[in-house]
Amino acid sequence: MPLSRRQLLALMSSGTFVVSTRGLAAPFAPAPAAALPLRFPQGVASADPRPDAVMLWTRAVPPAGESRAEVQLQVATAADFANPLLVSTLAASADNDYTLRAYVDGLQPDTRYYYRFLGADATVSRVGRTRTAPEPGQPRRVRVAFASCQNYEQGYYGAWARMLADDEAAAPDQQIDFVLHLGDFIYERSWHKRLDGSPNPRVLPPFPDGKHGEDNRHAVSLADYRHLYRTYLSDPWLQAARARWPFVSTWDDHEFSDDNFQSYSSYHHQPKLEAQRKLAANRAWFEYVPSVLDQLDGQPAHDLRPTEFTGDEQTDNQRARDSLRIYRRLRWGRHLDLLLTDARSYRSPPCLESGMAEKLGLPMNTVPLIAIADGGSGYDGGQPPARLPYGDGATPNPAMARPPGTCLGAEQRDWLLASARDSSATWKLWGNSIPLLPLRVDLSSVPFTDYEDSVFSIDAWQGYPGEATRIVNALQQAGVTGLVSLSGDHHMHGAGLIHADGHDPAAAPVIADFSCAGISSSSLYDNVHAIAGEDHPDFAALVEASHDGRTFPNWNMTLLQGVLAAYSFHRTGSPRLARWLGPNAANPGLAFVDSTAHGYGIAEFSAEQLRVSLVCVAEVDRTFEVAPPARYTARFTLPLWRAGEPPRLQGPDFLGEPPFPFSPTSG
Repeated sequence: MPLSRRQLLALMSSGTFVVSTRGLAAPFAPAPAAALPLRFPQGVASADPRPDAVMLWTRAVPPAGESRAEVQLQVATAADFANPLLVSTLAASADNDYTLRAYVDGLQPDTRYYYRFLGADATVSRVGRTRTAPEPGQPRRVRVAFASCQNYEQGYYGAWARMLADDEAAAPDQQIDFVLHLGDFIYERSWHKRLDGSPNPRVLPPFPDGKHGEDNRHAVSLADYRHLYRTYLSDPWLQAARARWPFVSTWDDHEFSDDNFQSYSSYHHQPKLEAQRKLAANRAWFEYVPSVLDQLDGQPAHDLRPTEFTGDEQTDNQRARDSLRIYRRLRWGRHLDLLLTDARSYRSPPCLESGMAEKLGLPMNTVPLIAIADGGSGYDGGQPPARLPYGDGATPNPAMARPPGTCLGAEQRDWLLASARDSSATWKLWGNSIPLLPLRVDLSSVPFTDYEDSVFSIDAWQGYPGEATRIVNALQQAGVTGLVSLSGDHHMHGAGLIHADGHDPAAAPVIADFSCAGISSSSLYDNVHAIAGEDHPDFAALVEASHDGRTFPNWNMTLLQGVLAAYSFHRTGSPRLARWLGPNAANPGLAFVDSTAHGYGIAEFSAEQLRVSLVCVAEVDRTFEVAPPARYTARFTLPLWRAGEPPRLQGPDFLGEPPFPFSPTSG
């Protein structure tokens, strides 16, 4: 990609360098005489492989007091670097926390490369390896690992260790090509203790600045966010994963602020604009999570751009939000087009304020209430109710004059649909940080009540049902096939088909969604169990059941088989009776949930089918020297379907002991 001098200077000032192997067979060159000895405490990484290029990364720290240091980059096709393909001198600066990114082009497609960084006095980084993408027409299978939610304090990174061990033992043609990281790489909030009151397995060192509260502390400054990335990347297993495979990354909320939208935090009852904090979070992500952005011609993605704030709320929100744009498209051979979205920076505020269900006398936010609130002024063909049909019927509809909700924003949504429609790849992979899976609680099945089906969280796509339906219907109408969402965020393993009408089991499925559990973050089951125990004891039966001295995660059955099944199992312990009462009609297409899981997913794309394995690792709250075993692997097959046909998901089949309610010991 030709760069103007101005563009080149801008890249260099941001810590990004462009180097090329075109026409070169670079001879070995020692580090410059003026170079300093360096440390590489956060390891190395590569990102966003293209057929002829890849982004390489490190953090090169000079002796104390030095604000700048020269760094030598070496790239080779052999791990011994006997005949390096490229030797280039770069620079690390305190302005970028000594991080640097090298966009290396002129490479050969579908080729493995090795790289390392050097300073003076024989100081050298660990060796990284990466792989370029195949040419768009190359019909090679693609094996993708997908992961999310790696809270440093809440657990150890046994999932990364398990992934590494299995990949090292695999045959070359069965090894992972790249890792898709779906967000929550860091957690901006540090809780003083675990949900059950016990101490965290690991302790995050104090923030340089930070804000401290009764229950937690959180990042507020650029120094704080850099501190988080440095701490997380001190973990040897995460370092080893980034050194072994190229990563393709998006973010979710914790890279900035829990449950955020645009540049607003949501810690309190009212959202708060934190433009400077959002800019700091964006900058730290850009420094520590390498990605190819400016180098993508004709795409919306762009590198970090400096900005100044004016004091005007709307302007400052937009400037902070738009300082970095990360939604983008990457091609991997004939079979895979990767469409990576940003579900935080352009979404509208939550459709319902916290506590609305309780105010209206509801056990949870109901599906109809969410539809009214999300639909805004467009609800019911532009005829929204003036008052909400709950409680005494006197509560004004707060969304009556509000535009319909959006999770992606119109521009990104249109880009996603256009990219899916014009793709010639066999499979279109939507890198989607939040689940599309229907995760409703079928309270309408409870007899002698006027309960309605409800959802336990409106932070994911369940809180933006209008746009989710619009996207799925547009894909169906355009005849798009082979579109699959890989998602994270909810700290659970899940799989299912997404129907054109999420409320109608008879409606045809259109796409599939596979959601991976967290690497180490507290599981969905633990989160829901804590809420039920503290605030909603009547709800506890849907979450946990105990029989014959064993405790069962009944929340899995609630989502899969429904409320009546879960209550039945809680009272009788009979899974056969519970299954007879199911399945949960509010969740058409939902095939698998394990809310207790930690782990990751592996997706293998070929000309005929997609095979997905959801790997659940053993406990994350203890240290280890050898990779902890997998408790089970849930395997799914999705044959490629043609236009006019619905996708048909096969599975789960299990290696190891299946989770409840699939396990033989539970009936």
